[in-house]
Amino acid sequence: MSNDVKNAVEAAEETTSKKGIGLLLTIIIAVLSVLGGYTAGAFTGGPVLVMLGLGGDALEEGAPAEGNEEADTELVEKAEPTPADLFQPMEGVFDPEKKRFYAEVGELLIAMPHRGATRHLQLTVQLVGHDQKYMKSVDNDVPAIRNGLLIFFNQQEFERINTYEGRESLRRETLVRINQIIGATAEDRVADVYFTDYITQ
Repeated sequence: MSNDVKNAVEAAEETTSKKGIGLLLTIIIAVLSVLGGYTAGAFTGGPVLVMLGLGGDALEEGAPAEGNEEADTELVEKAEPTPADLFQPMEGVFDPEKKRFYAEVGELLIAMPHRGATRHLQLTVQLVGHDQKYMKSVDNDVPAIRNGLLIFFNQQEFERINTYEGRESLRRETLVRINQIIGATAEDRVADVYFTDYITQ
């Protein structure tokens, strides 16, 4: 009787040992498969994505070869404009042929942390556009514009906006932000933004 029990215990231990080895082998094979997949993807992922039309670093079908300036220009013209491209200052804002209409956002005072102290940006923002009716509607959106600009200016770094280049960059980014806030389009939008006062201290 004790031999039967002993044999049963040994058989159970052997089965458990085999299951443990089988489980270990399964885990090792799974890890190797994943690593093999990543390695193969590193060498073939780009070309496969291009073949599927999903991008990749290689040239896509129909894309112009390097050095073909005509094809490069055509590709640039077909590219969708980004909001930053779309809302650059309009050409000819001071063209005598174009009428100009203004909307005043007013004075804003922004406190910014800088090197353990609080610095301030005080500026007055004015908007210009070419369509009187549209600029009147923009004038009605001034509270939303002020709110959006306060949030936007609070995200800026004092070191950057304290330079002439930083000020001009901020002005252009402000134009983009305002046109986004008011839901402007390529045709109906604010033409440019001016900082009529700009004080950093």
